[in-house]
Amino acid sequence: MVFQAQALKALTIVFAAASASVTAQAQTGDFYKGKTIKIVLPTAPGGSTSLYGLLIAEHLQRHIPGNPVVTTEYRVGAGGIVAANYVYNAAPKDGTVITMLISGLLAEDTQPEAVKFKAAKFRYIGRAADLPRAFVAWHSAGINTIDDVRKREVALGSSGKGALTSIHPLLVNDIYGTKFKIVNGYSGAGTTYLALERGEIDATTVAWEGLVAQHADWLRDGKIKVLATMGSRKFTGYENVPKVESLAKNADDRELLTYSVHYADVGQALAAPAEIPDDRLQILRRAFDAMVADPAFIASTKSKNVEIEPMTGEELQAFVEKAAQRSPKISERMRALVSAE
Repeated sequence: MVFQAQALKALTIVFAAASASVTAQAQTGDFYKGKTIKIVLPTAPGGSTSLYGLLIAEHLQRHIPGNPVVTTEYRVGAGGIVAANYVYNAAPKDGTVITMLISGLLAEDTQPEAVKFKAAKFRYIGRAADLPRAFVAWHSAGINTIDDVRKREVALGSSGKGALTSIHPLLVNDIYGTKFKIVNGYSGAGTTYLALERGEIDATTVAWEGLVAQHADWLRDGKIKVLATMGSRKFTGYENVPKVESLAKNADDRELLTYSVHYADVGQALAAPAEIPDDRLQILRRAFDAMVADPAFIASTKSKNVEIEPMTGEELQAFVEKAAQRSPKISERMRALVSAE
């Protein structure tokens, strides 16, 4: 009788635990029903991050249990810091506000007074594509190679101090002896492209996908010259154009330049606040994985002339956490360069 009572008690516990697990799963699955998920976009309309963000908003909801509405909101400023600060600190932490994160470890190094987040503590949902960039010059500027920029001053358009558009010219000036004169104040790719056409600036750095999506004709017709590329992706047709990392003359410079372009492999990444519940993070991660394999999403990216180079949230989390273990001398050198701008 004692054994039977113990067995009955054990079975009761097992069934209760199973019931609780099923209930929890059901509650998790129902969480997003009737909800709205907001994707905070850190760059102005017209750039590649905005383009990917809008595509994700259009397709992600089909793969989330409960089929929530997915919307976008622009919070532009400080090279993505405004959006990252908001999502990390002020936004709801329940999985209803996420962001396309472009301001990460480099911002921590170069603008510590403005950054109110830790890039490695965001919870990464997934990457739609990498984010290769390039130095480009307008055809009438008389600049055909990166070596030409060592011979005379070249006006380069940037969104602002500490942004990717100014960090890399500063690095190349310091390490390779180029003479980029950084002109800040161009708030997005659209205004920068217009400035190139008007002759206000001679050069800039661009997200490759945005350039190809919006101005493939410029590449085709030779209206812009590609001077150097950034990121691990191979640039078809531009194999002879140097990668930024190759401009280093010694091991320390190479380590610095390699670190400076790690963001390209973080890419067009979707991230949630650090405090998002684990079960909701898993829902979003698996939904993202399903979305990037969805023929409808793939067809949309092809129609917009952009690439898909996906990475799971788990892989991306590990990549960022590893990159965050950079040596203090790298952070110090990055900070010194930007401070001297």
